[in-house]
This record gives sequence, structure tokens and C-alpha cells, in this order.
Amino acid sequence: MSETIVSLTSIPPRFAQLPRVVATLQAQGAQVIVTLPRRYRRFPGDHAVPDLPGAEVLRPDGDLGPAAKVVHAAQRLRGQDVDLLYCDDDWDYAPGWVDAFRKARLAHPGAVLAGATFGAERLKLSGPPIVQGFAGVMIQPDWLDDLAMTLPEIAWAVDDIWLSGAFARAGRAVVELPEARRLATPLADPGNLQAAQVDGQTRAEANRACALHLAARFGTWRPL
Repeated sequence: MSETIVSLTSIPPRFAQLPRVVATLQAQGAQVIVTLPRRYRRFPGDHAVPDLPGAEVLRPDGDLGPAAKVVHAAQRLRGQDVDLLYCDDDWDYAPGWVDAFRKARLAHPGAVLAGATFGAERLKLSGPPIVQGFAGVMIQPDWLDDLAMTLPEIAWAVDDIWLSGAFARAGRAVVELPEARRLATPLADPGNLQAAQVDGQTRAEANRACALHLAARFGTWRPL
């Protein structure tokens, strides 16, 4: 079985709870990579990085938004035979969560494993499902190519759509893991991006705009 590395990012309003999240993941026997940009787009100024013993902390200059939970770690691990499990910083992952993905990987070696997905029909589109990072998504680093790691402006706030499009473009099947979803519960969410408007768009509007961009550019989804 390949080594499992858990990857996530965070924003300054959540730094206080980040050590707890990281420690929970480490207690499940996983190495952890945390990406914390030196400058945040939504939170100007300097921010003291929390102490995260045992975790590898990546400090890119630019802010890729929530996609930083996986993009920088995938770049760092390219060419290595590891399973990269990315997740969110505002959820608690109960014991057994990492193992749920490890066990599923044995049965589905070439698939994207996702704790939760939703159908493209929610965006008034048809095509492959959208994976949701909050419950965890397991991939291998090389499944994200250079294009997937170069987010256009339209994808900045909606990593689930952009990354799902990258997996679809690569022809990767998606396997949903309800058992992993049941082990994920939300924490307090300061700085909630889900409810925030970014550049005048709600999250739902930004999701659909990015999906339509991918539909036009790659044929990933089709309007209903």
C-alpha cells in the first residue's frame, strides 16, 4: 500500500483551530502537509503562522485560494508513489477516516476517491459528478497536470469545480465513500468562504460560472 499524505490549507481566521485539525489527522497515522500562503488575497497584511509540530508547512508567495489545499502538495510530491488525501481545515475527521480511504484505494487503485460528491444537475448541467473536498478526496500527485495547477481567475474561489473538471479531463472515475463522509463533522467556520461573495458572486454563481467555462473549453459538462 502506498504511503498516505494528508494535505490542507488554511486562512488566518482559522489559524487558532488549525493545530487541533492537524493533530487529529496525525493521530490517524498520516503525514500532513499544510500550505499557508505568505500573502492572502482576502486577508491583507502579515499573519503569524501557528505552530504545527510534525507537519510540513509550505509557504508559497501567491494565494491560489482553496485549491491550495492540494495543488502545492501535488507539485511537491510529483513523481512519488503516494496517495494524497486532501481535505478542509474547518472539519473534524474522526478516527478511521484516513483508513476508510486507504481500504477503498485497495479496491479502486485508479479512481478518485471522494467522501462526498454532488451531481452536475445541481448546476443545471449534465456530466461527471463534482467531488467535494470537505469530506476528503484521495488522488495521486501525478493526476494533476500543469494545466490543473494553473487556475484561471474564474476558478479561484471554487476549487471543487476546477479540480473535478481536471479529473474528468484526465478520464478518472470517481468513487464515493459514504463511510468516510460519516466520519467528518463541521467545526466552527470563521472566514466562511461558502457564504461569502467573491468579486460580486455568490458561491453558487461562481460554481456555475466555472463549470460553464470548463464546459466551453474542454466539454467537461453540458448544459441541460
